[in-house]
Amino acid sequence: MTVEMRPIHTLNARGHGMLEVVRDHFTRSPAQMMAEIHAIRGDVETALAGKQIRYEDLRAALVPDPRRREIALVFESAATGSHDYGAAIFELYMPLFDARSDHSVLDGDYLTHRAEDAPFLAEALRAAVRPARPVTYRHSTQFYIVYINNLTEAMIARFDAGLRKSPAYIGYADTTYGSVFKFLLSTMLSLAFIKHGRTVLAGHEDDLPNDEDWNLIGWPFAKFGYRLRSIQSYLIGTLLTFKIERPVLDSDDTDTQISLNAISATPLPLDSFAIQVEDAKLTYLKQAKAGSLARANLAGVTTEQLQRLIADRINGSYIYRLDYRPESDVATFNIIIEVPGAAGPTRLLAALEYKADDRVLRLVTLF
Repeated sequence: MTVEMRPIHTLNARGHGMLEVVRDHFTRSPAQMMAEIHAIRGDVETALAGKQIRYEDLRAALVPDPRRREIALVFESAATGSHDYGAAIFELYMPLFDARSDHSVLDGDYLTHRAEDAPFLAEALRAAVRPARPVTYRHSTQFYIVYINNLTEAMIARFDAGLRKSPAYIGYADTTYGSVFKFLLSTMLSLAFIKHGRTVLAGHEDDLPNDEDWNLIGWPFAKFGYRLRSIQSYLIGTLLTFKIERPVLDSDDTDTQISLNAISATPLPLDSFAIQVEDAKLTYLKQAKAGSLARANLAGVTTEQLQRLIADRINGSYIYRLDYRPESDVATFNIIIEVPGAAGPTRLLAALEYKADDRVLRLVTLF
């Protein structure tokens, strides 16, 4: 199979099992999987083009931005007075978006399938949420979460102020940085839709053609001035789903392996790679990215310290912006690195070249 290799914003083998099934059930080699992934990438671009959406333009909604924020809005389901509380809550937050902005919106109940986890969930929520009003915590399933990425401080303030009028709104958690609450949400929530300006993108059944639009979620997007566009769910699930960041959980880390397979026919465990930061690269970063390094308290960082920092955090994040250039045989990806500091954590974006033959990850840039 010969396919065009183009950059991929994000690949989701964590919450969507199709690519893992293709790899294992049909015994696809890494080279074959690389071609399969890019064939799907082409299908996504074609389907989006039919909706007048450019794949490249969805980057802000799919890839974390170290300068932007993420929040989890928390609601008490019963306080909506509706059995269809998801729809009722949608009508509360949808008018508060900036019409021009791009976001992924994930949602779901705050739940666990193990009764013994209940106290743990209660404490995580209490520790993370900035309350808008008092609430008596009886059980986790009384809460419904709406997770939104790619936000500014002003956008967050607008959501919080606008939602305080509703008795269903409990408050919000800043989930920009790692926390127990954010980790838990990464296991619970699923993509509701992507907001791209005045267009909402969602999934429909895989046996329906992509030249049709189906509002399977049933929410009144048009009421708030948005046009709904939908494509087949397997395309949304594999390449158009924002992943809430969490540390790597599985020893084999299928998600990272398959993501690396998008840029290499030799996907290897990242913790087996050495980090390479050239002295000239660090000198350049200290000049061109001085503000970013100062913000992370890294103005005086040495080459060895920066290599160790990246190595320590390589398994604490997902990889994004997967790019393979066949003409130069160069594979790169981005990761978000969270750096602790006295004034609080800072997030930096690191672009790394993946050199499988040498088992080296070479730092391309950091900001």
